[in-house]
Amino acid sequence: MAEAVRRDLGRLAPASRVVFACVGTDRSTGDALGPLVGERLRSLGCPVEDVLGTLADPLHALNLERRVNALLDAAPEARVIAVDAALGREADVGTLNVRGGGIRPGLGVGKELDEVGHIAVTATVNVSGTDMDAQVLQSTRLFLVQRLAQSIGLGLWLATNPDLGGAGSRAA
Repeated sequence: MAEAVRRDLGRLAPASRVVFACVGTDRSTGDALGPLVGERLRSLGCPVEDVLGTLADPLHALNLERRVNALLDAAPEARVIAVDAALGREADVGTLNVRGGGIRPGLGVGKELDEVGHIAVTATVNVSGTDMDAQVLQSTRLFLVQRLAQSIGLGLWLATNPDLGGAGSRAA
């Protein structure tokens, strides 16, 4: 995962700052992926100002636009890596996806929110395809979400921290 993030950062214009938009809420087990990734990044030493979305201060539908816009107004050169949970096919549950471009938070549960980020990192936490996707997120196993969040957080840290011997850099 770290290599994919490094690759996508390298395709963007150089930036003096990389920040993380960890989307989700602790009020739904499956949707807690983003805040758990934010917690992991903070525990690894990522500066508080570079992490939007933790368990204590989630980045969710009600505050997403305001907080991301405030960040980009203060640091327009920043490159944003957006992290969010996804629903998908049963065969994809537990998988990670990294791609260039932003994410559309809430799309899987019928919400229309603005796209966030320059790079998208998603993890498929449960199956979709029913009219009850919001309830599916609520009944997602915490073990899976926690394991995915730990992996994503470490991968993002390794991808963006030059002090760990990786080819990545916090300033892409």
